[in-house]
Amino acid sequence: AVVLGLSAASFLFSERILVALVRLLNRKIVAYDPSEAFLSLVSLSLYCGIALSLPVGAWMVWRGVLAPRLPGMKRLGGAVIAVATILFAGGVVLGYFVLLPSGIGFLAGFESRDITALISARKFISFCGTMLIALGLSFEAPLLSYLLARIGWLGTGFFRRKWRHAILGCTVLAAVITPTPDVWNMTLMAVPLLGLYFVSFAVVWTVEATRRSPKA
Repeated sequence: AVVLGLSAASFLFSERILVALVRLLNRKIVAYDPSEAFLSLVSLSLYCGIALSLPVGAWMVWRGVLAPRLPGMKRLGGAVIAVATILFAGGVVLGYFVLLPSGIGFLAGFESRDITALISARKFISFCGTMLIALGLSFEAPLLSYLLARIGWLGTGFFRRKWRHAILGCTVLAAVITPTPDVWNMTLMAVPLLGLYFVSFAVVWTVEATRRSPKA
C-alpha cells in the first residue's frame, strides 16, 4: 500500500525525474508505440515508490525481525532506520553520479557513422531504475552485518572462509541485476558489491573486538 501510494505521488513529478535521468544520456529517448511514453512514466514512478518506501520497509524489518532479538537496542530503532535510509541514498547517489554515466557512456560509445542508437524510453528507465535500487539496497550490507553480528548470527569466520565464494557471488549477482549483458556494466556493479563485502567484514570484526575488550 505504501509503495503504491508513493508511486502515485511520484507520478506527479515523473517528467522532472525523467529529465534528470535523460541528462545523463545527453540525447533524446524514443517511444516505439503510442503507449510507451505513458507506461515509461508509470514504470519510473513505481521505481521511485519502491525507493521512497525504504524507511517503512526498514521499520517493518526492525520491528518484526531484529528488535525482538536485540532488546538492548530497541530504543535505537529511529537511528537504525535513519542509517539505513542514509546508506540507501548513498548507493543511489554513487550510482547516479558515477556508475550510470560511466555505464551509459560506454554503451553509447559504440555508435559509428553508420549506426545510431535509438534508445527506448522503457528500457532506459529499466536500466537506470534497476541499477540505482540494486546499489541502494547493496549499501545496506554493512548495517545488516552489524545487526546480525550483534545477534550472534554472523562472525568474522564466515567472511574468512567465504571470500572466494564472495568474489564469485558478487560477479554472478552483478550479472543478474545488470540490465545489459556487457562486461563493463557488470564489472561496474560487481566492484562496489565486493567492496561492501569487505566493509561488512570490517564492521563484524569491530563488533567482535568490542566484545573481547575488557570494557565489554
